[in-house]
Formats: sequence, C-alpha cells, structure tokens
Amino acid sequence: MGLAVLLAAACLAQSPTPDPPQHPVSVNLQSGFAETFQLTLGGVFGAGPAWQNRATISVGNLFRKGDAASLSGFATLDTAGHHPDWLASVSYKTRLLTRGNQQLTGAFSFERWRFPSVLSGAQDWLLGYAGTYTARPGRIPITVQSNAWTLLHSSLRKGSLVHTQVWASHPLYGSDWLNVTLRHGPQHTYSWNFYGTHGHRVVRYAGALVLTHGKMSFEAGYRPQYGLQQRIPDNRFWSLMLSQTF
Repeated sequence: MGLAVLLAAACLAQSPTPDPPQHPVSVNLQSGFAETFQLTLGGVFGAGPAWQNRATISVGNLFRKGDAASLSGFATLDTAGHHPDWLASVSYKTRLLTRGNQQLTGAFSFERWRFPSVLSGAQDWLLGYAGTYTARPGRIPITVQSNAWTLLHSSLRKGSLVHTQVWASHPLYGSDWLNVTLRHGPQHTYSWNFYGTHGHRVVRYAGALVLTHGKMSFEAGYRPQYGLQQRIPDNRFWSLMLSQTF
C-alpha cells in the first residue's frame, strides 16, 4: 500500500504542468460611487453622488506577445436626478518599445458615447488613441499617459482633445494577503473645439489609496480640479471603487 502511494505521488510530480492559454481572456468588473459625473473637459453634470459601473473583457496575445484587444462599457447614474450616461468602446493595445525598466505602449479605440446629461445631449462616435510610458528610476514606478479623442460624428460641435496624466505609485504595505499603494500625480486637458471648447481646460492633482487582495482591489480617490477658463468649476472630486478581475 505504501509503495503504491509513493509511485502515484512520483507520477503526479512528473506530470507536465498545463501550458497557459495561448490567448488568455480576462474580465474586469468595477462598481462604486463618485461625487458626480465629470468629463475630462472639466464639466460637472448631475447633483450626485453618481453610481458608476465599468466592465472590460480582454483577449491577449492576438498578433504578438503582450498585446490585447478589449471590449469595454461604462455607465454612470446620478442618484439624485436619475440621469443615465454611458459609453462603449473596442480597443487594441500593444507594446512599442522596451528598454531596461522602461516601456512604451500604444493603443487605439473606436468608441460610442451617449451623454444625455451633457449640454443639449451628446451622441457621439469617436476615435481614441493613447500612449503610455512606464519607468522605474528607483523603487517608485512612474507612469506618463496621454489619451486623445477625435469626434467623427456628434450632436455637438466636433473637435479633438488630449488628456495627459502622470502618477507615481508608492508601496505602503505588502504581504501575502494585502498590498496597500498610494498613487498620485498631476493631470491636464487641452481641447481643439471639442464640444465647442478650445484651449487649456483644467489642471488636477489626483490621489488614490489602493488596497489589493488577490485579484480584488478597493480604491479611494480624491482629485482637486482647478478650472483654467471661465465657467469651469473648481471642485474636490472623490470616488470609492471596488474592482474584481477574473
């Protein structure tokens, strides 16, 4: 009996480990509350708080190792006025350059926006493009990201905008059960006639405390905004979000 057990254990130990899927699929679900619905242009819509949900399905290694195609949806509902606004997008991202601890990735997307709460109601088709640079000069990872959108068709005035953000991620605590990270950095938006706006729109400084357990995370964010034009409100935006990846 003991010999049989030893032989079975030896066979199990020598059995090959299953190869990872050739095209791994991941699903990320996020839900939580924010102060209100706010665009990168700086406008604030609804009395708040806003119940916000996002779902993203990604398939990796489509054309090259490390790339991914994603289908994403976002919806925000003002709990006071019950104004639903949503967007959906399909996107592709890939690594463009890797050198030491530095990496540059690029992405593009095709998006549908329906924001009835914005001005007279925004119904848009857009192209999106993004570049993300990451580096680790010391023990603190640094990320620089620029996202740009161009309106192809809209019920409002067409144009383009670019939103740039920089953040550093400071690890505060780490264990097998929980990791705590402080993420913070500046943000800026510039518009070329997007929804009839032009020029430097806002400067923000965003901060978030992120608690991660396995594939689940909780994020508490705070983001002061300073308007660079008339009629753009200064505000202190907050958010509480729970995410799960499968």
